[in-house]
Amino acid sequence: MSALHTAPEADVDRTPVASLVWDAEPAVAAAVVLVLHGGAVEGHEPNRPWSHNVARLVPFARALKRVPGPLAVARLRFRVRGWNGDAMPVEDARWALGQVRAAYPGVPIALVGHSMGGRVAMHVGDEADVRLVVGLAPWVEPGDPRPGAGRRTVLIHGDRDVICSLARTREAVEAMQRDGLDASLVRVARADHAMLVRARLWTALVTEVVAATFARELGGSGEPRSGPVGAVVAQVVHGGGTTIDI
Repeated sequence: MSALHTAPEADVDRTPVASLVWDAEPAVAAAVVLVLHGGAVEGHEPNRPWSHNVARLVPFARALKRVPGPLAVARLRFRVRGWNGDAMPVEDARWALGQVRAAYPGVPIALVGHSMGGRVAMHVGDEADVRLVVGLAPWVEPGDPRPGAGRRTVLIHGDRDVICSLARTREAVEAMQRDGLDASLVRVARADHAMLVRARLWTALVTEVVAATFARELGGSGEPRSGPVGAVVAQVVHGGGTTIDI
């Protein structure tokens, strides 16, 4: 059963609060994945467990839970739906990372964020212990913070996304590559923003990138599986930064 943790404000008033749901909470973890759902540019309505933007990331968390090895998996539910110009979701993510580090001190962390969650992941990618940032159809804005040295950034974007710009994602990855950072872009053919088209492929890319990145910690071989997904993951993990289509 998933364990639920809420921010302290829940004991003070009835304003929306961030919450952290643990889908996998081993006694001892070798790595942790924090999953960040999407949202909107504006919106003050509270996120609920059944909100479509929240529920869309549940299959990813469940798939990550099945990755072999002592991997902890948690999902953050942001207080409200929107970014709202003041980056409230970033504050929520920093709170959640504090919870993760308290539960598993010194353990490497992966951030997996969709849409607005991808933007949040890029903002907090330089937080302590974060080693991997995976953005799914991420919302990228020029001038936003980006993960620095010692992190791997993998942005996965559908070529039929009409919500978030593939061109901005590509520009961000190319800028990071010029700075010598480990950044990759995976372009998914015929895929939409909601990741419903070729859904199994999106899930496989996420789980395989996480498993390969933390292979040493999780006791894996480090070799991606055979086939197209494995070929993409091998380039992402061993290439030090690439742009590839699938």
